[in-house]
Amino acid sequence: MLSPLFESLIHNNMSLIADEPDDDTAMVLKEADIFTDAEESEEPKFKLDLNDKDLILEELEDLMGYARIGKVKVLQLDKSSLGDAGVNVIAHAACLFKLASLSLGYNKITDRGALMLAQSPHLKRLRTLYLQWNSIGWEGIKAMADSETLAGVEILYLKGNPLGPRGAEALAQASCMKNLKELYLAKTRLGVDGLKLLCQGDALSQVTLLSLAHNGLNDAAAEILAGCKALSNLKTLDMYGSHLSEDAKATIKASPYLQKLKALQVDW
Repeated sequence: MLSPLFESLIHNNMSLIADEPDDDTAMVLKEADIFTDAEESEEPKFKLDLNDKDLILEELEDLMGYARIGKVKVLQLDKSSLGDAGVNVIAHAACLFKLASLSLGYNKITDRGALMLAQSPHLKRLRTLYLQWNSIGWEGIKAMADSETLAGVEILYLKGNPLGPRGAEALAQASCMKNLKELYLAKTRLGVDGLKLLCQGDALSQVTLLSLAHNGLNDAAAEILAGCKALSNLKTLDMYGSHLSEDAKATIKASPYLQKLKALQVDW
């Protein structure tokens, strides 16, 4: 049962995700009417931002019983140290079956927690998944990459997890997660070997934004990227913290497979 204080916290941090107006008449709708429509809508239209709120496991369990949790489209739970036990609560919460975006950064999640997300029967509508700065390694990434539940994920944020080359290989060989459009792999210990493995699969075929910042990459990485056929849809490439010469940058820009690339982000 929710305590009055916790219920107040939820209420004060839940906001309406406004739809874009279809015409000028939509602009004259009263705020109360918009809120009522959202409450009655079959589709979830609320964002619940509980980042930095230091939730404990019991509060998370209570949250899953909150009457309006099924109306939440975007759920943010960063920096609560929920761990794998918290992920277990989320993965088994049937009320989250309409959730589109989940953020669990800085929560001490391990491969076990990643497996729970991958096996959840309730998170099949997720399109955005933030897992930055956890402790997910190659086994957890493999479970996610081969998960039918997470097959629809389009934005995957993995910054700061120790994936290593084997994690890159797991992503490259993904049997299900092939709808990725934005992939954030900064500080995931890929190295040149990991990048080579990542580029050998077709998991990048739909990716328009790829972040590889601070992964110990050098000019050899430029050759790998320039020869990666799977990156034909890439528009933004983040290479901050890499040691690239001017020739290496030119190699990337001249690649026949990177014709859609508009932004190459490197250190000045």
